[in-house]
Amino acid sequence: MFIDDFIGDYDYETARKVLQRLHNNDQLMRLTRGIYYIPKRDELVGVIIPSADQIAEAIAKRDKARILPTGSYALYKLGLSTQVPMNVVYLTDGSARKVQVGNQKITFRKTSPKNLAVTHRLTALIIQGLKELGEQNIDPSHLVTLKDIINKAGENIQIIENIRYAPVWIQKVVLNMLKDLENE
Repeated sequence: MFIDDFIGDYDYETARKVLQRLHNNDQLMRLTRGIYYIPKRDELVGVIIPSADQIAEAIAKRDKARILPTGSYALYKLGLSTQVPMNVVYLTDGSARKVQVGNQKITFRKTSPKNLAVTHRLTALIIQGLKELGEQNIDPSHLVTLKDIINKAGENIQIIENIRYAPVWIQKVVLNMLKDLENE
């Protein structure tokens, strides 16, 4: 939650003080300046902090912006990498900004509307993941993993409709995978 969520009911200073008191009483946790959450506790782990996705989605919803994971985070979300990046980057049509949450940094990078034109989430992740790998760095294991993801999703029509926004080399890779899935 954000201070702005309370501005309709209270003035800024009152909302800030209420959130600060709730934070001091451990009823709310402060992620970073102006961003709070209700803590969930686990007996083994302790306080569970929201994921980068949850934080980014909340910020995007507040700002009425679209976001898209990119780079190494897109690879991680697809399962093409097992490393959880400490610096998560999202493309956005909202404000460019950086949010530090503990050791993790969430970066919102302003982009052109063309990069956010893909409406199908899986297709957008595939495009961003393949861009991160680069055409020369795609190996057969990447293709097998992607083929498996596409096959399990069963959303071939949506992928075909949205892949047209990708660079030509990515279109060829994905359409060849879809053709191979049809022939199996």
